[in-house]
Amino acid sequence: MRTLLFIFGGIILWAVITGLAKFFSNQASRGWMPTVIFAAIWLLVTGWNVWVGMTQAGYTFMEELPIFLLTYSLPLATAVAIKRKITP
Repeated sequence: MRTLLFIFGGIILWAVITGLAKFFSNQASRGWMPTVIFAAIWLLVTGWNVWVGMTQAGYTFMEELPIFLLTYSLPLATAVAIKRKITP
């Protein structure tokens, strides 16, 4: 359940970052910058999730690695796919 919340949270975070970029600068929202900013922020968030899993839940890095790859790559792949579809 926590993994699904992180995945949906990532997609929502990308939408918020893209919306803020469009609100503040229409020119910036047309490029890839909001997606790049999302990728950097999301890497930190999912890295923190791995750290919590290892230090507080007692998982090993190898146990956390598949979850990290899923929670990082699925929202990022969704963001890139949507951006490619709407960018001419």
